[in-house]
Amino acid sequence: MPSPREIAAPAKAKGGTDAALKPVVLAIQRLENVVETETQLLLEGANPDLSEINARKSRGLYDFTRAMNKASALADAPTLKTLQPLLDRLKQKLERNCEALQLHLRAVGELSEIIRTAIETQEADGTYSMKHARAGHAL
Repeated sequence: MPSPREIAAPAKAKGGTDAALKPVVLAIQRLENVVETETQLLLEGANPDLSEINARKSRGLYDFTRAMNKASALADAPTLKTLQPLLDRLKQKLERNCEALQLHLRAVGELSEIIRTAIETQEADGTYSMKHARAGHAL
């Protein structure tokens, strides 16, 4: 994996466009950190603050988009192409994150099914049936 410095090296030779790539590289790194943190927490079975993580991902995407738009205006296509390894690495981390999120959602679905079944079973014995209570029948 090339480092941000190695990726930016060709840009320095192109007359200072490395300054245009630096914000893009930093935005990619911040997005990677957020995604890696979320993935790790999900796989460890922790209870991450998904709204806070989502806010950090949204901010990271916003920063990346702004930096990329600015870099596109200042750097030529071959220079921008030097970002491809970083983008590929981010894509891999996002795919792993997606798998972890899907696993988490399946677990939540299974848990809700267990709870639903337990409630239905409890109501089926007639002891505390909400159906009877709503109909005005004495228990």
